[in-house]
Amino acid sequence: MIVTRGAVMFVAWLLLGSFNMHVNESTLLLSTIALSALGLAVVARRLSRVQSVALLSVLVVMFYQSLLAIAGWLDFRLDRSSILEAEGVRHFFSVFFTLNAGLAIVGAVAAVAFGLSLEFRNLRLPLARLFPEMAFMKAPSEVTRRVEILSKMMGVRPPQVAMIDSGDPAAFITSSRQGCVLAVSVGLLESLTEDELDACLGHELSHVKNSDFAFRSFATLTRIALFAHPLSHIIEPAVYRARELMADKTAADFVGANSLISALSKLRESQNYMNEQFEWIGMACLFNPVGTNRLTRLFDKHPTLDMRIKALREWQSS
Repeated sequence: MIVTRGAVMFVAWLLLGSFNMHVNESTLLLSTIALSALGLAVVARRLSRVQSVALLSVLVVMFYQSLLAIAGWLDFRLDRSSILEAEGVRHFFSVFFTLNAGLAIVGAVAAVAFGLSLEFRNLRLPLARLFPEMAFMKAPSEVTRRVEILSKMMGVRPPQVAMIDSGDPAAFITSSRQGCVLAVSVGLLESLTEDELDACLGHELSHVKNSDFAFRSFATLTRIALFAHPLSHIIEPAVYRARELMADKTAADFVGANSLISALSKLRESQNYMNEQFEWIGMACLFNPVGTNRLTRLFDKHPTLDMRIKALREWQSS
């Protein structure tokens, strides 16, 4: 299955313009920039901010090259002085460039449609409509006060706080018609100490401080625009993982790494995991990919709890 899917994606990659008939200076420059940024992202594993920006720059270059593919198709259609004299060869490459440009156009239209849909869903629907399977209730004043104190400490606007009526430890932050909403479960309050709870709340608030909604939405929209490019399906999850690790580091700077490590360790032992829907709708602090190997982990949008604990300990010792 993996080999077949890889072969199909490789063919799509060819069609999307990874190999162009007209290799000019601008194409070579863009390829150099993309490869340099990708290399920087690989070596800057401990610098989450640098890593995520570098990966996003690769997606931008890839998208711009898809626009060049459209321009190349138009140029090929209009250029009658091509060295391709044989009509059969000309027809073959005409179909090639038509498919190439078609995929780029379809991807761009799909990204715009998805962006508008996401904007409507998040900003027009109330929290209960966004997560109909969850029961929300008013958060205790103590939790609201903690969020307000942490928000002031971190320099962000305090979000609204909601309580999830569930015994599973869960916390996430999202945007809805009510604005930015931070939700915590009853199980989370019962599982963690005050310092550990502050660490988890600080992680969620770090997503607001670091503008992760914008980063992640941009990465997702670009991946949709480049749907036929296999590299985009690896880079987008890497951006998500980098922002999660960065949120951990930001929270650790304000509330201490030990508290967050303790909270993550305790939650890892409980083996309770967040639902996959929070991977793009909200910022799930406690999501932990299950049963993944090295290959499939490339497509996980959340680092494992073990990876997050290891990164925190490395930051702590550096």
